[in-house]
Amino acid sequence: MKKTCLTVFASLFAITAASLAQGPRGPFNQSSPNHAASVLNMAKVQTVTGTISAVNLAYGMQYPSITVNKSVIKVAPVWYFLDKSFEVKAGDPVSVSAAPSTLPNDSYLYAIEITNTKSAAKIVLRDSSGIPLWTGSAGGRGNPDAARNGSGCVDPATITTATGTVEKLSLGAGIQMPTLVLKAKGKLISLKIGPERILLEADFELKEGEQVTVKYAHATCDDEDVALQLTNAAGATVVLRNDDGTPNWN
Repeated sequence: MKKTCLTVFASLFAITAASLAQGPRGPFNQSSPNHAASVLNMAKVQTVTGTISAVNLAYGMQYPSITVNKSVIKVAPVWYFLDKSFEVKAGDPVSVSAAPSTLPNDSYLYAIEITNTKSAAKIVLRDSSGIPLWTGSAGGRGNPDAARNGSGCVDPATITTATGTVEKLSLGAGIQMPTLVLKAKGKLISLKIGPERILLEADFELKEGEQVTVKYAHATCDDEDVALQLTNAAGATVVLRNDDGTPNWN
């Protein structure tokens, strides 16, 4: 694997993927009596509305959390947010449905559903019993209700290919996809890329100042341009999204 400007996310991905096995339910184990149970108190579900003041990324075997109106709310593994194309960052206005844990020394709230009140994008994290959807223990239903930013809402008439140099790479803060600013024919084009892991898995390197060809389009659901495909100067190509905007990483 090449050492790239995105290498920092390899460690983050490894950390957050490990968090798949942890949470308020304890270790995920098919034979465990906790496998089909939740320890969230679903009778005390509450709604927390406000602006995200902090996004706290996980260390070790812990969940990331967000702070809304001074309430610290544990959410889900980073990879789950990115697979659902749902971004979370400080300053976002949100409405969070959350429930407390029944465990004696756990004072956190746990998010069940998060809605960005500005864009109306929504992600469902746990089912009606409080069981995380990312563990597969919710009957394999996945997350059919999650709105996907930049996914499946591309206007086909806007699909364009441009070749230029990478002016800027933004890895972002919080749980976000990186962005690329392409300088092509004197014009700056800002594009959302996709989960950094898809670039790492393809051994695809991006560096400021290097040439890249980008196939991109305008996503109508969140009013931004998204990259569909990247090709570097060596001819290597990585496909990020299909032509209708649906992600190629799920």
